[in-house]
Amino acid sequence: MRMFDAIFFYTLHCSAVLIYGVGILQEAETSLSRKKTSLTAIKSLACSLASVSITFSINKLLLAPLGLTELYPLAALLIWAAFSVFLEILLQLATKKPAAEFALSYLSALLALNASPSLLGAVVIDICCWAGYYLLIPLLYSFTSKMVGVKNTDTFRQKISVFLCMMVLLLALNALNISWINAGVEKWF
Repeated sequence: MRMFDAIFFYTLHCSAVLIYGVGILQEAETSLSRKKTSLTAIKSLACSLASVSITFSINKLLLAPLGLTELYPLAALLIWAAFSVFLEILLQLATKKPAAEFALSYLSALLALNASPSLLGAVVIDICCWAGYYLLIPLLYSFTSKMVGVKNTDTFRQKISVFLCMMVLLLALNALNISWINAGVEKWF
């Protein structure tokens, strides 16, 4: 797969939130509010990139030669936790605002490590998962703010409307996948 195809695939077509459910509840809550997500976004990207690069190196140099590649999720979790706690302490001291999150940075790191055999590919996939997540927030906010039912103060109904918007968006993005037509046509010719 070429690099542009991977970027397009993991950012839009195979969004980590829509396809794998990475951070779907956090996405629903964030898209219903107008809170600033810049600190959380920067922290999650930094933790995820550090986790991907160090875990990939540990897996290649230490775990694979020993035949213990099944332990890389644990190594990724330990590395992610160390960076996350360190950055959270720095952000708390600097801004007095919490930027804690788990699902996006750790799970996108695992997805990137599973999907790519190279370090560059894993880093690109990780950045694309992060970008797809943060591109989806304003899109879902605009969808839900235009809906009549969102004006209701019932948070359960608001979250249901966000999930319905996610479902429609998922169907719209995957409706373009018509490879089954090509496979059917090739059988006849």
